[in-house]
Order: sequence, then structure tokens, then C-alpha cells
Amino acid sequence: MDEIRDRIEIPQVTYQGDDRKLKERIFKFKAGTFRIVIFTIVGLFMGYYSNTYVRDSFFPTKLITAIPYKLTEAVYRLLVPVNTWISAEMMGWNTTGGYFLHSVIADLMAVPLTTTLVGGAVYGSLAYFTGDKRVFTLQRFMKFAGCWCALLLLVVGAACGIDAKAKADNERFAGEGRFYLHDAEGRGSLVGEEEAGVLREYFYSELALADAERDRSGEVPLAIYYDGGIRYGVYMINYELQYVVTEQGKVYHISGEFTEAATEYMREKMHSGEQGQEVEE
Repeated sequence: MDEIRDRIEIPQVTYQGDDRKLKERIFKFKAGTFRIVIFTIVGLFMGYYSNTYVRDSFFPTKLITAIPYKLTEAVYRLLVPVNTWISAEMMGWNTTGGYFLHSVIADLMAVPLTTTLVGGAVYGSLAYFTGDKRVFTLQRFMKFAGCWCALLLLVVGAACGIDAKAKADNERFAGEGRFYLHDAEGRGSLVGEEEAGVLREYFYSELALADAERDRSGEVPLAIYYDGGIRYGVYMINYELQYVVTEQGKVYHISGEFTEAATEYMREKMHSGEQGQEVEE
């Protein structure tokens, strides 16, 4: 056994490197990592407030601030189709805006959440590009960018999914809704809490799919805020012919009690508003 041990020759390897270079790389790695963290945090704040670029009159800061917002806009305009029904039917009417017209949660995920993440990704990447290429290699940057892309895809996909679910729920009038009524002159009013329950009961009492021919000249918008305003649906309603049209073109019959109560409510609301203006004058 001892003879075998004697025959084994263990090579003696001496360290040929330069300690100063190793220490320098470690120092640059720590300093560069700290810079990336700072740039990313600053980018998150700039992304969150990127929508303020419209109020900035100084072009250099306006350009820097607008980058996260414009990149977010490009992504959502590419993925989210233009709602032609709302664009055509609701032109000139008082309706909500944003990337997602049907879900407050989905719209908040677009702005400010997506813009915040885009800001962190863009300015964090800028810190990578200005770092030492021997330490912050392309491979490391690809991992960094891949994590941001995965997170952004998750948020954008979730926002689109939530909005799609909201559209499907709107098509079947799911959930407790509160009505925002319009008259033929384009004036609108949110129904008060006391009247909301009665109108809701009348609305759903005879709600059913109908094979009715539309008279677009007599239609006005009907907005419904569901679940405390988290979800928003816009419809076209004809009080005289007693029908309501969904965004996908489905026609539903509504009860005469609802049309009478809604028109009476709007008449009283507009009348009281006009009286208030006369008193002020």
C-alpha cells in the first residue's frame, strides 16, 4: 500500500495570476452591480411618472421621461386591437379612455405598472452597457434582459386576460351594475344609490335576447359600472323600442318599466340641473 502511494505523483501548481487584477475585477463587479441597482430604481420611478411628460416643456427632460410611456404605448397598441365599435358608435359621447376600456384593473396594469417596469428595464440596461465589458458580459446582460422580458410578458398577458374576461362578463350583464344614463342631447348622469336598486330590478326583469331590428337614430349610450366601478360596460339603448345592444352586437329586450323609470329619472335630473343654472344666473 505504501509503495502505491509513493508511485502517485501529485503535481504542484502555483498560482500564476495577478492579485491586483482579481481585486480590481471584484471591485468593479460590486461597483457596477450597485450602479445597476441605482439605475433600475431610478428607472422604476421615472417609469411610474412617465405620463407627466405631456406637461414638461423642456425637450431634453421631456424626451427622457417619455421613453417608458411611449414604449408601453407601442406594445399595447400592437397587442390590443382598436375597439372600432366604441370608436364608431360612441364618437362625441362622454366615455372612459385608456388602453383597456372595460377593466380598471387591466388599465392600471398598463399604466402605471407596465410603464414602471419598462422604466426599470430600460435604465437598468443602460447601466449594464456603461459597465466594464470584462465583468458585465453579453451573457450576463441576456439573463438580465430575459428576466425583465419574462416579467413584462406576464404583466401584459395578465392585463389582456383580465380585459377579455371583463368583455365576456359585459356581454352577459354579469354582476351588480350601476347605470350612467345619457339623453339624446349627449348629457349624462350617474344614477343615485337610492334609485339604482329599482332600476337594476326593472332592467333584469325582462332582459332576454331578441331578434329586433335596430333603429340607430333613436339609440343613445348606456354605461354600466359593475362591481363598484371595477368593470365598465358601454351599450347602445333605444328606450322607445325597448332594446339594448352589447358591444358584440347582441340585441336584448328590456322591460317597459325600466325605459319609463330611466327616461323619467333623466327628465327630472336635467330639469333640476337647468333650474340650478337659472338660479345661479
